[in-house]
Amino acid sequence: MVDAILAVIEDKSQRSELAEFYKINKRRFFAVAFSKLHNKTDAEDAVQEAFLRITDKPEKFFEIPPHKRVAYTDVIIRNISCDTFKDKLREPITSITETEEICDDYCFEDILIGKENFDALVDFIYALPEGQKSALMLRITHKLSTADIARALNISETAARKRLSDAGKSIKKFLKGR
Repeated sequence: MVDAILAVIEDKSQRSELAEFYKINKRRFFAVAFSKLHNKTDAEDAVQEAFLRITDKPEKFFEIPPHKRVAYTDVIIRNISCDTFKDKLREPITSITETEEICDDYCFEDILIGKENFDALVDFIYALPEGQKSALMLRITHKLSTADIARALNISETAARKRLSDAGKSIKKFLKGR
């Protein structure tokens, strides 16, 4: 999809330079978006939106010194991701999930208590340090290997393993306290 977005740029040299820039940094950009959104589709959409904005005014992007372009793009992606996340929080939940419809065996209080514990665990995971949270979300939601997590976060495999281990220990400690 980004290729179609880049096709809008009229200057061939700028188009190829921006395409190469994207190709080199796409994992980093995805990791930035994913660290805020924790959803693969939303993260990809945020990266695409960022490049749509860049191609809308390419002269602004190319005025920036090359060594500052990655940071500039990171900021755009982070802002789009934060806006998307806030919008998702504002969306009202209107339907009853299948689980709630099927659970006739349980009383309403049991469902609420289970949901309360689940919500507390989710809140706890979101409160983990950013590195641990990002590694854990990549493992849980995308079933990525430690090597893939390391590549996505641009860290060593040892660091990725440590982040996952620390997140697991924190969650176990939280659950024992509950």
